[in-house]
Amino acid sequence: MKKRLSIFIAFLIYVIAILGIKYFEGQSPDSNIKTVGDAFWYAIVTLTTVGYGDFYPVTFAGKIIGLLVIIGSLGILGFVIGEVTVRFNQYMEKKKSGFWGSDFDNHYIIIGWNEFGQKVASQIIQAGQKVAFVTNNKADLDLIADLYPSKNTFSLFADYSNVEALSKVNVERSKRIFVNFDDDSETLVFVINLKKRYPEANIVVTCLNPSLRETFVNAGIVHVIAQSEVASKLVASYLFEPYVATYTEDLISTSVADEDSDIQQYIITEECDFSGEEYMAAFMKLKLDYNAILIGMVKEGRLMKNPPKGTMVATGDYLILISSGETKKNLEDFFGVKEGE
Repeated sequence: MKKRLSIFIAFLIYVIAILGIKYFEGQSPDSNIKTVGDAFWYAIVTLTTVGYGDFYPVTFAGKIIGLLVIIGSLGILGFVIGEVTVRFNQYMEKKKSGFWGSDFDNHYIIIGWNEFGQKVASQIIQAGQKVAFVTNNKADLDLIADLYPSKNTFSLFADYSNVEALSKVNVERSKRIFVNFDDDSETLVFVINLKKRYPEANIVVTCLNPSLRETFVNAGIVHVIAQSEVASKLVASYLFEPYVATYTEDLISTSVADEDSDIQQYIITEECDFSGEEYMAAFMKLKLDYNAILIGMVKEGRLMKNPPKGTMVATGDYLILISSGETKKNLEDFFGVKEGE
């Protein structure tokens, strides 16, 4: 309020000064400022530092007021430039913090930023998917911007307790949400609140304490990963059958180079040639035409690791296969969709 009053008073003084120039200059026959329009033109030219020289005061009083107008113009110009700079910086800061929201659709959301979250995000982004990050630390925003291209990522600075703010990352239009906190209790409280606000949200969490897995499941979280269990299984595999472990580790990572292999899943659309075909026919075509190995499918939400003979592939099913990075683009063209869900 005080700022607006100061601006109004300064503007009023500036207008009075212009009218004063017109009053004193209008009384001199040698003056070229005869009308209020001339006085305002002189003030505008002075304010913008153009200085055409077509209008200028010749009387003593006019020159004194003109000097005040010149000094005042510098102040006004500095104020305007300062305000524009401040407003622009505020806009850019809000944009950087995700204040204006995202238009992402069918994307993934990672809530909580740390080294583990970075590795997860890298795998998803390498697969050509979009990721929205939510962090409560502004320093993370610059790091995320340096790591990933802006067209595939969006970052939101928000308080984790403010679930309403998550509307800016389009939770309801996302594929999955990964809640990545360092504390299991904090994760549990957050996902309970998140489920209350977005009951249909598909949430994935990691827990440090495997005994809490059942608690998370009871909270409505389908996908709960105990990091220690996954790590222990992989270590045991390296001890017992190291080549299997090496192969497994390679398959669960996203293929980057053409020679890399990974496990992919593709949804069957009505337009896909496999819709209505037998599983074994799809197996043979994928192997012969794309050198991809079909290893399972998902039908009506149930994972089938080795479907029996006669199993039919229907629209809405997922086929799970192993292929190389070299054939991924051809497979996506054939299925008409990108890998993933």
